[in-house]
Amino acid sequence: MTPLQGRILDVIKGSVATATLFLAFIFLPIIGMIPGLFAPVPGIFFSLKSGRVTGIAIVLATSALLAAVADPLTVLIYLLHVAVMSLALPEFLVRLKGGARSIVYSVAGNLVILLIAAAAYGYYTGADLHKKITQGVAVSIAQTASLYEKAGIKGDELKALQDSMHQAGALIVTIYPSLVTVTLGLVGCLNLIVLSRLASRVRLPVYLGDFKKYRNPDPLVWLLIAAGFSMLVEQNLVSLAALNVLIVVCALYAVQGLAVITHFFRKYSVPKFVRIISCLLLIFQPFMMLAVSALGVFDLWGDFRSPNKQANL
Repeated sequence: MTPLQGRILDVIKGSVATATLFLAFIFLPIIGMIPGLFAPVPGIFFSLKSGRVTGIAIVLATSALLAAVADPLTVLIYLLHVAVMSLALPEFLVRLKGGARSIVYSVAGNLVILLIAAAAYGYYTGADLHKKITQGVAVSIAQTASLYEKAGIKGDELKALQDSMHQAGALIVTIYPSLVTVTLGLVGCLNLIVLSRLASRVRLPVYLGDFKKYRNPDPLVWLLIAAGFSMLVEQNLVSLAALNVLIVVCALYAVQGLAVITHFFRKYSVPKFVRIISCLLLIFQPFMMLAVSALGVFDLWGDFRSPNKQANL
């Protein structure tokens, strides 16, 4: 097989795999979220394996496949989310930026493109995007409440669920910028984890770095402090902006906290079942992430992974 034939085969495999994962995300409620998170993986992998041109060809071929079986909105969602990550992440990885920086740069680029797209949409249609998001959340709450009602939940129990959903909806409308940012970062991390497994199997020459050594820049703590105090400002716009910044910064420190935990898991050879239980606790008990974030912050002063400090324990 010639190099050109190999690249054409990579484009076919990458585009079919990406389209399949993304269509599962679009057409399979709830369950489809899982394959949707990993939709960028084929494009990232084949971009690193066969080059930038192959990655661009996969994006174009996937867009054509989606256009043939779905509506234009589906193609647009793919381009604004999956395609950007598929092209940006391998671009930074081949420049030896490491896994953490590559994710940060990719998420930043994706956010810029989303902001440009949102501004263009608002300019050309005259629509209030924030109002549309608020309406979309309200519709989702109404649909969910209807499902609960059809399932036989009525009376005070249904009202309590509706009140809880309305409170959650109001919170989502308030913090959706930070939710989008954190979600993009999570997608990047998950795709990088899969990529690390693939790279080790096929001996793909890519520098990802060692996660257990991950550490945020020390000055980031001042942004955390500034955002915390800014939430006390009575002006609504300032406090909302501060809340969104605070959520993103706390997410970054949660990553550092997880890196500290990973370091000690490996250091003391913690059994796999304990690691699995710990992961489940983090998934089903969101407040545990606050403790992990606090661990990441205190690592600035405790420097828990320092060999000298470990020797003094």
